[in-house]
Amino acid sequence: MARQSERTCIGCRVPRPKDAVVRVAAAAGRVVLDYREKLPGRGAYLCPEQGCIRKAFARDALSKAMRMKVQAPDEREFITFLADAIRQKIRSLLTMAAKAGKLAAGYSAVKDSFEKGRVEGVLYAVDLSDGTREKIVDAARGVSPPEAKLFTRSEMGAMIGRELVGVVAFEDRGLSDAVFREAKRLKNLIKQDE
Repeated sequence: MARQSERTCIGCRVPRPKDAVVRVAAAAGRVVLDYREKLPGRGAYLCPEQGCIRKAFARDALSKAMRMKVQAPDEREFITFLADAIRQKIRSLLTMAAKAGKLAAGYSAVKDSFEKGRVEGVLYAVDLSDGTREKIVDAARGVSPPEAKLFTRSEMGAMIGRELVGVVAFEDRGLSDAVFREAKRLKNLIKQDE
């Protein structure tokens, strides 16, 4: 496997793999999030964690990294915008998996997918009952793929054109890895500094 390039976070100053940081860019004298890494011009990288964002905004590391005076966005707004961008990326991946036929949606389909040994990751709705979740864990029979709790049942259902969906299972390793990488970013971003 090829070695992944690294980028240094301007908040904590630690080199990290490129997919572990997010890019910000200068646009018209302001710093904007470049989550898809498509904006032209000079960019800098931040860990998607509140502590790193705070440090970068507090010590004017953004202007230094951009090599020009830039106006930093409001810290709270930036964190909210970044969390929304991550959620949108997860929504896109979930929709893509459904369209590609690589998503089992609903209790019965997920249970069947476990029985056939296809499950690469499980996403539970935040409002799914504990009893249903336990039934799914029982159906897994010792298999423990990555899992996360995100979105409500109605939000997950809307993403795949159904009414209410409490659980989905990814049947493709690449899509599953991408979803859980984003879920980890979101978890690290929204957890409060201790």
